[in-house]
Amino acid sequence: MPSDNVYPSSNGPSQVDDTIPIAQGQRTLFEFGSFDHSKIPLEPEEWPVIIIGSSMVGMTLGVLLGYHGIKSVSFDRHPSTAIHPRAALFLLRSVEIFRQLGLEDELRSESASNFDLDAGMIIVEKLVGGKVLASMQESDPAEVAKASPSRRLWLTQNMFEPLLRKRAKEFGAAQEFSETVVHYEELSDGVLVVVQNVQSKSYRKVKTKYLVSCDGNRSATRRKEGIEWQGPGVLGESISINFKADLTPYLGTRAKHGVTYISNPAIDAGFRLESGGKAGFMIVTRAGDKKSFSPDSVSERDAKRYFKEASGIEDDIDIKVDSISYWSVAAFNAERFMSANGRVFIAGDAAHVMPPTGGMGGNTGIQDVHNLAWKLAYVLREKASAALLRTYDAERRPVAGLLMRQAYSRLQKRVFRTVPDEPELPDIVCEIGYRYPSAAAAHIQNPNGDQYEDPHAPLVLPGSRLPHVLLSRDGSQISTLDLIKTNFVLLTTGQSSPWIEAAKGMTLEIDSYSINTDTGTVRDSEGTFSHICRISEGEAILVRPDGFIAWRGEWRKDGHRDELQKALERTLYLSGSKQL
Repeated sequence: MPSDNVYPSSNGPSQVDDTIPIAQGQRTLFEFGSFDHSKIPLEPEEWPVIIIGSSMVGMTLGVLLGYHGIKSVSFDRHPSTAIHPRAALFLLRSVEIFRQLGLEDELRSESASNFDLDAGMIIVEKLVGGKVLASMQESDPAEVAKASPSRRLWLTQNMFEPLLRKRAKEFGAAQEFSETVVHYEELSDGVLVVVQNVQSKSYRKVKTKYLVSCDGNRSATRRKEGIEWQGPGVLGESISINFKADLTPYLGTRAKHGVTYISNPAIDAGFRLESGGKAGFMIVTRAGDKKSFSPDSVSERDAKRYFKEASGIEDDIDIKVDSISYWSVAAFNAERFMSANGRVFIAGDAAHVMPPTGGMGGNTGIQDVHNLAWKLAYVLREKASAALLRTYDAERRPVAGLLMRQAYSRLQKRVFRTVPDEPELPDIVCEIGYRYPSAAAAHIQNPNGDQYEDPHAPLVLPGSRLPHVLLSRDGSQISTLDLIKTNFVLLTTGQSSPWIEAAKGMTLEIDSYSINTDTGTVRDSEGTFSHICRISEGEAILVRPDGFIAWRGEWRKDGHRDELQKALERTLYLSGSKQL
């Protein structure tokens, strides 16, 4: 059954409408209005967390919550997971998150079977035979390996979501498709949610402690909460053409490139080819003088003409156009990521929309829910005060704003061919160098005031991601990031550190490691841990369950337990009466 934004067309291929409606436009949107649910019985089971939307971000949140021991259910109006290829590039931080969940190897295998993992990017006049205007290769793998244990993955949403859905049940993440959330009410002790089945039109009423809305760029939740967009705005209406065609006789060395941008008088476009060059999708931002494409305005014949103008292939090849997606090139960040009362949150495209240049959009959504999931888990399990949840907005909103502006700068430079508003930061800085303003990191601010750092010269301060350092455990090589599970982690270097003893005295479970070259189950096999992490004898680093540094402990003669407890209380927004 087609959803309300995927529909058959008289023009041939299915048409997908993902555009952002603008003010005074003709489009209509679903709105949460007044709703009499008094005659709908309340179901007895209360879900700790309900998620609106079961696509990439919503499903990832469900898995992350399950990883932390929290049950959730997601409701999605669509009949199933994505069937159209979107969000092809998974950046380093996203892959590190799936590594923490134990899913990296499975995703890498799927990616390798469809894409060239070492692909770069070029700008050419045409895909075949056109002059090279610019080229940018992926970062040197050896340099990336110094900063992260993971590598970027090419994996489209219609490949990724079914894989994650299969694993979701293992993590206690329930997903209900063809179910539309038509109403919710925020209460003092939770949120009432009314759901309607798409086929039967029957209603259900359920209650949850917290509601997280991953309902996309048209988010009704964002509008109900009175949250405004901020940013450059809608920059154009583009299309993506999903096609099958055997291009292997024509591509030569261009088959290896991850993204190929096309710029010539007839068309501005971009190709993302699947492995072997026998399928892929093409983005079109301009065709002749046409710079905007309204939904259902492009026929199959138009799509094939655009393909010919961008590819430069003169032969009459067999090309099958599977679908045409319409979407808005936009740059927005929400002014808030949560409701005023603190029980409703927005994440992913509901909270921010950015141009596809740099591949940051979906990845930023994955980072959103990684930040939120552990906080929800700690609050629901009474390990933290509900005030901790307000740090989701304080931390994620500035980072999303930074990445949105970086995506816009890349669009200006690579597509519009203009001087960008802000200088481009290196990709690796955008991916794993962003910092949090320490709202949940013992409230210590970055001394240089920046929102980011160079992952190759990490600050290793509260608000920074824990640096990647190669270690050994039981004869196998691991990363410092592999030590991060569901608990806080305390790292020291001394063989009998008083900080380790202090951690043992906490009722809050802390995973403690004394990392050196001589003793312990985890060893500094390369002899670089203390240097990279800037830690000396008698010092300690406390890391949150999302891998970000909460606090640094200095050398002291005594009082280690009291100092560690104060750091945890500040990080988790607990009063001194709560014994940790």
